[in-house]
Amino acid sequence: MPTPAIRQLPAELQPLLNKFYRAQRSQMRGMPGASCWVATDRDIIAGLCLTPVAEGHWLTGLLVAPEYRSQGLARRLIEQALESVRSPVWLFCHPRLAGFYARLGFVQTPDLPEPLHDRLQRYARHKPLIAFVRNEMTQPILRIATACLHDEQGRILLVRKRGTHYFMLPGGKAEADETALMTVRRELHEELALQLDDADLQWLGHFQAPAANEPGHWVEAQVFIGKLTQTPRVQAEIEETGWLELDAPEALRLAPLLREKILPVLSERATTAH
Repeated sequence: MPTPAIRQLPAELQPLLNKFYRAQRSQMRGMPGASCWVATDRDIIAGLCLTPVAEGHWLTGLLVAPEYRSQGLARRLIEQALESVRSPVWLFCHPRLAGFYARLGFVQTPDLPEPLHDRLQRYARHKPLIAFVRNEMTQPILRIATACLHDEQGRILLVRKRGTHYFMLPGGKAEADETALMTVRRELHEELALQLDDADLQWLGHFQAPAANEPGHWVEAQVFIGKLTQTPRVQAEIEETGWLELDAPEALRLAPLLREKILPVLSERATTAH
């Protein structure tokens, strides 16, 4: 039997995970803004969700189809989903599953972010639950918002900042009280003189990888996608722009986040569209 493939679902395919949950007669659902991971054997056979919360993530929705259980699939799915996560990951589980999560590096914790503490209090009224955390945050994390803007030919607009070598998606760090969407719109205006409305951008996903220009750091990005209808004009800290063609990504030196995490999702979107 072939080994099931494990991957992160693009945002527009995340309803497929909810369809899987319904087929299994489960009340689990993917949450808005979550990164959804699945194992597939032609169809989805297992899934989980990672939802940003506080300074980390909340793992929910771990479910394996009955005929694929006791094969180590849940462990593989968790390990691959958390491979690039360097922030705390919390979860709630029934006490009988404590040993399983402990073997994956989770430890029981009384300390939870306030939103999760309140949820645990509500859920625990109806069934026994304990909270676990896994924290591999050994490197500082840069939290940013970026935009994947494509032109009529399907090329993706990239930027290279002054004094650096890597091309990346335009965007940057949030200012006080900004949402991710506010951040990316402001950065596009400051860096490239682009004026976009909220409706021009759709959420693509949440990704983590080693930072390209800050040694010893990780970057955590909320990524949006949209159509480029204006001519970008280089300004601020941008030195030059470039164009990423999905069938020739080696033409440019790409930042790890783009090359290893975002590019596979973009390629899958392109394949699905055709």
